[in-house]
Amino acid sequence: MATQHKTITTPKAVPATHQDTAPALAGPQKAAIIIQMVLSEGGSLPLSSLSPRGQTRLMQDFVELGRVDRATLSYVVTELERDLSMQGLSFPRSVSDALTTLESHLNPELVEDLRNQLGLGAPASPWGKILALPTEKLIDLIPDEDPKIAAVILSKLDAEKASEVLDQVPAEQATKLALAMQETGDVSPELLAQIGTMLTAALPQEKPKAFSDAPALRVANLLNAAAPDRRDEVLTSLGEQDPEFAAKVRSLIFTFADIATRITDVDVAKITRDIAQEELVLALAYAKSVEPDSTDFILNNISKRMAEALREEMAEVGEVEKKPGEAAMGKITAAIRKLSDSGDIKILPPASDDAEAA
Repeated sequence: MATQHKTITTPKAVPATHQDTAPALAGPQKAAIIIQMVLSEGGSLPLSSLSPRGQTRLMQDFVELGRVDRATLSYVVTELERDLSMQGLSFPRSVSDALTTLESHLNPELVEDLRNQLGLGAPASPWGKILALPTEKLIDLIPDEDPKIAAVILSKLDAEKASEVLDQVPAEQATKLALAMQETGDVSPELLAQIGTMLTAALPQEKPKAFSDAPALRVANLLNAAAPDRRDEVLTSLGEQDPEFAAKVRSLIFTFADIATRITDVDVAKITRDIAQEELVLALAYAKSVEPDSTDFILNNISKRMAEALREEMAEVGEVEKKPGEAAMGKITAAIRKLSDSGDIKILPPASDDAEAA
């Protein structure tokens, strides 16, 4: 059956660029008209870089548009020209940026000479960023490319990582990728660099962050250094206003009271070795009445000789006032967090509310 083409027309009495007579075309249809115009003039476009859905939609629009008259073509081109003139163009502001923008289109030898003259050195390969992606990110990247480009990606990966990708894609796609490998024999270094640049441009751009630590960790660090009374006040109020965030903060806080439940027996000796004797005595002398469980836990997991010596010094110190006592306990917990950060000891996760209830 012959395909029936529909012709899109605009009234001749009024210019096609007038708003009232604008043809009822969707954005993808206008794009299809521009693409067909470029192709009909012998131009070339990287249409394979479109997603499979985009390529399918383009083919459907080509079939449905049929014949587009001169007035409609003029309208679409005029609209495109108007949009481009409104947006303007942005050019690189430095020679190095200009070279980075143009180098894939210039003579490679000229690019190398220019880079040497400017002292820029070799450009960073876009493949470095691609190959550093975790397996799941690579899998997300591959379905949007044709099998040949996907085969190029797998060819650049080491065998172990490539096999991880191949194991996690559908069987049919894995077969297509294997078959496409035979088409990669004629890939030139220039084409390889272009593919890498195209893939890198398609990656989501991560916005720079002002803070490297997560919000909950920053609050936890503040409360770790705060006085116990103030820490409890903030946590209580935070729990009332945002229980979920408060739970995250609580899981990241480590206090003197946590020593008894979140430090292993064998790590106590490492902790006491890294703390000045006078600070340890002062902290234990104060904590024996406010945090007796953690005090006993420390004394019970060091040598008997050292424990006896500490108890004698604690007795000589006598009763310790709140402010210096809390400061000494804070130094103990700070030393423990430092040892944990360096990997010398391990702080156990806090017990869940369900476990405590049980």
